[in-house]
Order: sequence, then C-alpha cells, then structure tokens
Amino acid sequence: MEIDEATTTLNEEKERVPEELASTVEKLISIISTVKDPDTLPQDRQGVIESAENLSTALAAINDAGTPPELRKDLTAIVKQVTSALGAAGDTRVPAEERSTLILVIKRTTSTLDMICDPKTPQDVRGQMISTAKDTTYVAESSSTVESSPGAESSPAAESSAANTGSKQATSNTLVSLSASSDIARDGRTPPKEREQLTEITQQVSALLKKSNDSGASPEERSEAKKELEDKTSRMKDQQEQSASAQDRPEESLGKAAAFCTSAIFESTPESDLVRGLKKQIPAQWEAEGVKDFWKAKDKSNDTLDVLAQLQNNENTNGPFEVVPLITELAELVPHDKLFGTLGASALSCEQTATYLDEKFGVTVDTWLSKTSE
Repeated sequence: MEIDEATTTLNEEKERVPEELASTVEKLISIISTVKDPDTLPQDRQGVIESAENLSTALAAINDAGTPPELRKDLTAIVKQVTSALGAAGDTRVPAEERSTLILVIKRTTSTLDMICDPKTPQDVRGQMISTAKDTTYVAESSSTVESSPGAESSPAAESSAANTGSKQATSNTLVSLSASSDIARDGRTPPKEREQLTEITQQVSALLKKSNDSGASPEERSEAKKELEDKTSRMKDQQEQSASAQDRPEESLGKAAAFCTSAIFESTPESDLVRGLKKQIPAQWEAEGVKDFWKAKDKSNDTLDVLAQLQNNENTNGPFEVVPLITELAELVPHDKLFGTLGASALSCEQTATYLDEKFGVTVDTWLSKTSE
C-alpha cells in the first residue's frame, strides 16, 4: 500500500535527519495517516502521498554528507514550509474543492525536488526552482487558512491572507499556473533552453504573488506587485506552451492520449464543474448516489475510456465513457487559453486528442486545435 510505503520511508529518514527536522517529519507522517480516512478524495490521497514521496527525496539529500551546506539549508526550509502548507490545506474547515487545488499545487511544486537535488542541474535553474518552491508553498499555506474563532490567536499566515489585495480565486488560479510550470520544468523531455526560460519567468511570477500576499508590505507595494503580476503571468503562460510544445514525444494512440488528458482535467478542475459539465454522460447507476470525485481515466479503446470515480457514499466505482462526447465537453471546461496553465505538460495529450478527433472522426474540438483569441 502506497501510504504504508511512504510512511516506512519517512520513518527511516526521520532516524537520520538533523534534530531540527525530526518534529517536521513526524508531522508529515501524521498528515499521511489522515488520508487513510475513507472520506478522503482519491485524488487528494494520491496528492498527499506523492508530495511526501517528493519530500523524501529532499530528506535523503539533506542526510547526504555530499550535499553542499547552502543547498541543505534551502531543502530544510522547503521541507518545513511544505509540511506546514500540507497541514494547513488538510484542515477539515477548508472547503473540499479548495483543499484539492492546494494539494495539487503542493504536489506539482515538490515534483521539482528531484531536479533541485540533482548535481547536474544548472545552478541558475536550481536557484529559481528553490525560490519558486518557497514562494508558492508560502502563498498556498496563506491561502488555506480559515477564519479564526473568537478569542483565537491569528497566525502570520492568516494575517497574510487577510492582507491579500487580490481575490482569493485569482490567487488560486495563479498558484495552479505556477504549479503547471513546475510540471513542465521538471519533465525530462523539456529542452534545457526552454526550461531555463520557463523557470526564470516562473520565479518572477512566484515572487510577485508572494509580495501581493505579504502582510509586511505596504498597500502600495502589494498593489504594484498585483499590477505587474498580471503581465508576468500572461508571459509565463505563453512560455509554458512554448516550453511544453518543444518536448520530443512519441505519438500516443487516441485512447492513451484521451486518458492522459482526461485524468489531468479531473485532477485540476473543481468537482462541481465536472459534475455539472458531465451530467448527461454519468452512468445511470451513478446518478442515484451522485459523484463525489471524478478521479482518473484509463485507456479502454479508441472509442471508450474507463472512468474511475468515488460516489457520495464513498464507494469507488468505474464505468465506460465515450471519448467523443467526453472530450468535447471537457474542452468547454478547459479551453485552449487555459490549457497549459492548468494542466502543464498533459495539455499536449489534449491537443493530440483533438487532432485525432478531427482527423479520424471529423469532430472539431475548436479551442484545442487553435489558440482562442483573448
């Protein structure tokens, strides 16, 4: 079981980490144990487990005598910040859809730890990834705070959240876009030059997002950061598409491409939007209970995908969904101008799926075949 494997690995690392990290690793193990609860959405459970596995990579590097002191210091800070952010996101008072988004952001952000710890990674790229990881998880924790009860002390993160000059949804959208950059940058198929350009603009966006959420900054500074953030985020999204599209990928079958694409959209799209958008396609046997979590899709054939879901009664189930109506509906939920900034590298599978549908079935998924005008 993945939970047990992750827990075992962390317990082993806990015996070797510096004393200052022992309580953090203990907290991380405790967080993992909470996702055993059957009420936990499958995608949230998977996200927490993968985040813990990513942090294990950092812990191993911290425990390696050959790791440079400065990198060890940065990794220690990231482990502490990510664990704190995971704990805040897992608070039961945090709305379910918000929790899922934050866990996705943390999982993708920590996916760069492999590259950060790799001695072959260029120093400038490593530095930018480290800064982005710190900024992103800081804002993620700030975003996941809930209103304090009367008489309770407010945390610095709560004060930061209250000081946010932008809307909470705008901050959430930017966090998802930042995590999409992490997904593309850590992909070994992304060319070095494209990775460098993407990590540079992504670090600029993460710094501005943190500044706009920083309670220590003046209202004027936060307002200025927010204005600059809009332009930089737009440039980052353009670079995301450019960097991902430069990847050298083998051509996938229609079924495989559609499954990758669908799973990525299930992971990054609010469940309420999915349930509403896929209402006409939900199998009759699911309707009475209702869908709680569209989890992932598996390649069944070029015409049909096997969709895995969790129902409102926590029953895990699966059922066939026809590719054409499923994909055309998902394209309405995530149009091309949001594709790479929402899905990261998986957006390429969506474009490949759209091309297949156009060539083989004469079905045009307009927004995925050509960039929509903004």
